Amino acid sequence: MADVDPQRELKRKKQTKKMTKILSKAWSIDRADPFQEVQDPKQFQSALDGECDSPIDLTSMGQSLDSGTYHDGKKGWEKFSADLGGVYNRFIAVGKKSNLARHHLKEVCELLAKLDPHLSVIAKNSKREVSANPAENNKSPKKRKAVTGADDAQHIPKKKSAKTYDKQDSAPTLSQREDKAMKNLTKHILECGGDEKALSGVRCKVTQTGDRFQTAYYTGKAQKFKSVTEVAKFLNLTNGSNNSGTQKGKVIVKKSQPRNLRELENERKKLRRELDKLMKNHDKASKAHDDFHNDKCNDEHQIDDDLLPFNPTKNKALWAVLSTPEIDSFPGIPASCTQDVLMIWDFLSTFHRIISLHPFDLEDFAAALIYKPTDISETSDPTPPILLAETHLALLKLLLSDGSSDAWWWSTLETPETEAKEETTRGEADNIAPTIKLDFKALLDFDEDINITRKWLQALEDVRTKRANSGASIKSSIKSASFLATNPMVKTYLRKAMRGWKGNDAAFAKQSVMWLIGRLREARPDVWGRQIDVSILDEVKAKVAAEAATSMEQLEEDQELDNGEEIHYGDSDGEDSDSDEEEEIEAEDNFQGKQDNFRGKTIENMQPSAKVEKKEDTSALVVTPIPEKPPPSLVDLFLPPYKPQHNSYIVSPFTWSFVVGTSVTRILHRYKRLRNEVDDSLREFGELKPLTIAERRRREKIAPLRILSECISTTETDLECPVVSAVEHLTNGKNYLSLSPLQRLSILRVLVESAYDTIRVNQCVQDNIQSRISAVKQLENEERRAKKEAKEAASLVETAARERLVQEAKYEFTSKKRREIIRKNKFTGEFTTDHLETLDDEEIADFDDETRAEYDALPGPKQFNKNEVRKTVAKINEENAFGTSALEALTLEEIQSREANTLIEMEDELANYGESANSYNRDTSAKINALKREIENFKEWQETLPTSRAEANEVLREAIDDGTVKPLRNAIRTAKQALLSGEDEETGGMWAYDLLRDAALELKQSEKRKRVIEAQKDLVAKRNKCFVRTDSIGKDRAHNRYWHFDNDSHERIWFDAEFKLSSDQNESLDATPTIDESMVSLGPGDKEEDLSKTDEKNYIPFSRKEYHSSGLISSLARHRNGCLSSNKSLRALIKNLESKGLWEGSLKVSVKEILEGSGALDVSTADGGENEENENPVQKAGDEQVFQEAKNDGSLQQIELICSLESAIDQRCRLRIVHDDISAPDAGIYIMGTVVGWRMKKTIIQIQNQKEDSDSEFEDETMNDRDLPVVEKDLPAWSLSLDKGGMKEIYASELLTGLIRAKKWKHQYPGYVEHDSPLFAYRNKLGRFCGRAADAPYASSQQFFSKLMMKREQEFYNSLKSRSYDNTWGGRDGLRNTWILSMKEDFDNLYTLRDGILTLEQAFHDLCGGVTSIESKTEDDETNSAKEILEDDTLRCDIELESLGLAIGGLWHCKESREIFREIISTSTSIGIFALGLDLLCRNCQAYLEATKPTITRKAVSSVSNYDQGMYTNSGRLTRSAFSTDQPQQPSSRRMNSWQQQQSM
Repeated sequence: MADVDPQRELKRKKQTKKMTKILSKAWSIDRADPFQEVQDPKQFQSALDGECDSPIDLTSMGQSLDSGTYHDGKKGWEKFSADLGGVYNRFIAVGKKSNLARHHLKEVCELLAKLDPHLSVIAKNSKREVSANPAENNKSPKKRKAVTGADDAQHIPKKKSAKTYDKQDSAPTLSQREDKAMKNLTKHILECGGDEKALSGVRCKVTQTGDRFQTAYYTGKAQKFKSVTEVAKFLNLTNGSNNSGTQKGKVIVKKSQPRNLRELENERKKLRRELDKLMKNHDKASKAHDDFHNDKCNDEHQIDDDLLPFNPTKNKALWAVLSTPEIDSFPGIPASCTQDVLMIWDFLSTFHRIISLHPFDLEDFAAALIYKPTDISETSDPTPPILLAETHLALLKLLLSDGSSDAWWWSTLETPETEAKEETTRGEADNIAPTIKLDFKALLDFDEDINITRKWLQALEDVRTKRANSGASIKSSIKSASFLATNPMVKTYLRKAMRGWKGNDAAFAKQSVMWLIGRLREARPDVWGRQIDVSILDEVKAKVAAEAATSMEQLEEDQELDNGEEIHYGDSDGEDSDSDEEEEIEAEDNFQGKQDNFRGKTIENMQPSAKVEKKEDTSALVVTPIPEKPPPSLVDLFLPPYKPQHNSYIVSPFTWSFVVGTSVTRILHRYKRLRNEVDDSLREFGELKPLTIAERRRREKIAPLRILSECISTTETDLECPVVSAVEHLTNGKNYLSLSPLQRLSILRVLVESAYDTIRVNQCVQDNIQSRISAVKQLENEERRAKKEAKEAASLVETAARERLVQEAKYEFTSKKRREIIRKNKFTGEFTTDHLETLDDEEIADFDDETRAEYDALPGPKQFNKNEVRKTVAKINEENAFGTSALEALTLEEIQSREANTLIEMEDELANYGESANSYNRDTSAKINALKREIENFKEWQETLPTSRAEANEVLREAIDDGTVKPLRNAIRTAKQALLSGEDEETGGMWAYDLLRDAALELKQSEKRKRVIEAQKDLVAKRNKCFVRTDSIGKDRAHNRYWHFDNDSHERIWFDAEFKLSSDQNESLDATPTIDESMVSLGPGDKEEDLSKTDEKNYIPFSRKEYHSSGLISSLARHRNGCLSSNKSLRALIKNLESKGLWEGSLKVSVKEILEGSGALDVSTADGGENEENENPVQKAGDEQVFQEAKNDGSLQQIELICSLESAIDQRCRLRIVHDDISAPDAGIYIMGTVVGWRMKKTIIQIQNQKEDSDSEFEDETMNDRDLPVVEKDLPAWSLSLDKGGMKEIYASELLTGLIRAKKWKHQYPGYVEHDSPLFAYRNKLGRFCGRAADAPYASSQQFFSKLMMKREQEFYNSLKSRSYDNTWGGRDGLRNTWILSMKEDFDNLYTLRDGILTLEQAFHDLCGGVTSIESKTEDDETNSAKEILEDDTLRCDIELESLGLAIGGLWHCKESREIFREIISTSTSIGIFALGLDLLCRNCQAYLEATKPTITRKAVSSVSNYDQGMYTNSGRLTRSAFSTDQPQQPSSRRMNSWQQQQSM
């Protein structure tokens, strides 16, 4: 037996496997039971004659497959396909379940087509072999030529090549069809006279879809042709004779003529049907074409503004509006800081509920920033406006009550050493001493589920963030962990950690838990998800266990807990003795000492001496981002060692300015560090060398300029940095009102920036985001509803338009037929004239069959194209706008021509009556006279109408550009007065000027838009309450941004315009204001050498575009800011915005919606409005003479301020308006406006009687004024366009006063103060930080401070006198009564208050027993005076005025502290410093009282007093809470003491 080829056998197995899969899929087709096994083979006897070997069902096919029938390669696949198709075709041939068989055959063919489409064809064509005719089945098939061995070895069938194709065996493949098609194409091209070279780039592709084949030809440029004829046409080779080869042999038979009338009628009906069908198709195609054409022509889709063609006229007009705003800056504040004023005011107004601050007007805020008191004396301390005090207090309380303030309050205590200590502290296991004996190795060896371990460790993690006095929360965390843990060693350890719990002190438990967490973190990194090898993990465990065992050797042996021992998790029910509590305190102090000894040398190395001045090597490289530590300021000396509480006496109306100063110092210090970290990260990313210390210090110096660049203006101020100088001013104890407006603004800017980072504000924003999403959805639903209603209304109008077109078509048809019938009836005489005249439309339509057919063939409502419907809809809308049934729009020339014809007709009518009227009766004469008068009036109108029509034409154009309701109504009324519309007698409707028609349509749209806005007003207000941030309402093509603030009482539009650099003038016609490159920068530029991509050519210009679009500025750029509030400027802005632009179109819509919703645009304009009925219209010029006369006649003071003005037109005026002259004549408001015109106005005035006795008084002045004679005179009146909207007419005296007032207000005239301004009447109804509304103006006054001193003295006097043996302060002859009397009577003298607080200090000092025995220096040491210590920054770091610890024997730690305190108070002239000093005295008194109690219990120590409460609240750091009884505590450096204590447990 010959050897079998293994590769060939493997291929055969693969083929058999594929056939088996196809057969099994055919078996599993739904309802395949009839084909799986045939029960009665005799039913296919006729189909099986001559083919007894062919399988008749799927079962027999499987047997054939198993027997190896189909193992012959390609031939086997073809036989398998034929047999499989024959199973189903036999059912089809005999008519048994033929439909089901066709369905199954189709699915089987799809399975075969996935292998080769040729097999699918074989399966389908196998039905010819099973024909029902036995004679055909008996024919023997032709034998195929044997294939080669290579072909035989290929079992998986592929497409046959053209060489192996046999027509009799099977159908041609796709490639064979493509070859044949290319031959036919070549033959056709040659027959058309072409050349075969023309087909060099042409290819053919045949695709199969089911049983159909599609042929396509492609050129080299991918052009597709479906036939050889199209290819020939493309090559310009078509001719009439050889148009297509397929036409040969065809016989064209001509149709014969109809043989009789019946055939002729049938032919006509057939042609009519075809004609109707063609007409319908034509109408449909025409409608589609018209719709496409109209949509294309009337496409109003917006495009990018940068793609709009440059329009120099609009560009100049837009910049003309922006160059003359009503508000270009705030008086006294640099123009570059306008954005800062808006940003701060917007934050205070937007988040007013969060900070408990009642909103106020922007003008009042700006006036408060520039406020300067006029009545300043040496014996008084002026107080800032209530608005500023409430604002700063609101921000301070927000910041200090928020946990985020911890990051910057302690920033000034940070040093490289403390940073290293803090980094070490994060390891926790290395610097936290163990407290409880524990076999740590046994704890690690216990087999506990890692998920359980992770859970109880996470429960203990909460202890890390808890304060040591938060006993309840720490207890809850430990109990939760003990409940979750399954490790008995852990449970025992946690129970021991809770042992000895007394009061609310959990320091021992916290330290124990943190030691355990730190060690487990180090020993079990796999608990936190790290993938680590088991061997390495065992080594880590062994190492940590060994270290833990070493540390355990230092602990004494624990007493194990008995089973019956009770564990106390809180305060004990019984009362412990005082001695026991003292022993516990001593035990804890000993434990603290042990822990300090454990840390020992490391902490000592971390404590730099403040007295040793170290020179810094400025050439060395920086190693830390921490800025240089500033020395404590004068205010810092009075502050407690903890972060002040927001509700304490430290944050009060007296002290807020100084607390603000020290807070801003810390915030800036924190920002410096963050800036340093950014610089270091950029340089590290760019692989640059670290900065030197000198360069770092230089950058830290300009850091405030980099943070607050908008507040820096080198041209308007000589200050190097306003915020730094302001902070230095305040922290040195100087008055807030001495600051410039720029410095006040800078301080508020820092506070607001820090407030944005608070947790409360961020949480509010997050909550508002969710609420805003819901509100936006509601608004969107309302908008969809409005759009749906508009769409329904438009649909109704369209339906009416289509019905009108139908009626017009019917009317035109019936009129035409009526004329035809009348014309034919003249010849036939079949009907009478009366009968024809009485025929209606239906009767005419039924006149004969042909007329009925034509009538029925008239287009219906849906058969009109969109263009016709659109025109009719526009016509209907025009008629609705005028409220008439018919409207004819005319041009101005057509109106004039119509009027001329009307005049000619009237003259002809008059001429018909003749020259003499004597022969006419009375009625005819009256008609003639009336006609003459009408002709005369008509001629007069023709003389005056051109001018009024020209004005009306201009007003209409401006109103259409404006697009708002009130200007449109005003323009339409003006146009009607100019006779630009009237009744049309011919149509019974109206005629109107085409521009008036456009204005009426625009008015309808504006009214519809206004109704929608009014309907959505509540939803918009609800959405705006869910504030997130204030976004701009849009920008124009010049990238100028526009803003509208919801909290602004006046509907105004603010803009932020970018200057164009002088070196970047690409467009000569561009009117954008230019500025020199050196003048546009604000603040220092970016350090571009730190950027990592400086080598790239385009990177730096691209990054600079953040500041300026030119890419030439590396710092913040100066912008032009202003406000548009008047009717004129807002209308001009809308007029010059392009609706086709994406940006400007959206901006224009937003501005219109804002103004329509608010009604800011007033009907009254300078062109008329209110003066329609007046004889003298408003003039825009020519008031020079009357204005000069008014100045000469006026007796006003400081008239010289406006002597240089020649005209009042276009001048700014500031009016004072009193709403109630009787009850509140002194309470007024101030509004700004612009003089836009003047006129002579008739006014009734009273003539005052000239009396010699000018001192005479009258009991009834009203009656006397009523008796004065009156006279009517023409007086000049000027029209004023108010910034808040509307117009107002004022006379000369009020005008002059307003002009002078505006000059003083604008230029901050010395001594000018508006005492009745709303600024001074402000009351914070939400927070009331300055007390009740009645007390708010005096909350920071000297009188209230004297009351505060007496109140605080009363609080401590009774407690102090009980501890003093020698009380010289109280009693009848004591100094106390004298001191109280002076505080009550002489409080208005600042020096009296200063002496009063010094006297109070002396009294408290004596009552506390004088200076404590603890002395900071010996007698032999050199002493420095208090003044010298304060002036020396190094010595100032050692000052500690606070009484700390338990060993307190007096009011002060040392005599130097007292001397420093008295030195500061005696040299200060500020109430705020006095208040801080008073609070310091009270804190020290409280500390003395706590330290000198008869028995100091642990519970008493742990209970936090008013002054110690801040040491544990919101700061997260325990500061200055080290109480010791072993030895006296020496006061060390104030700053270092604070830092050391913040890490204590």
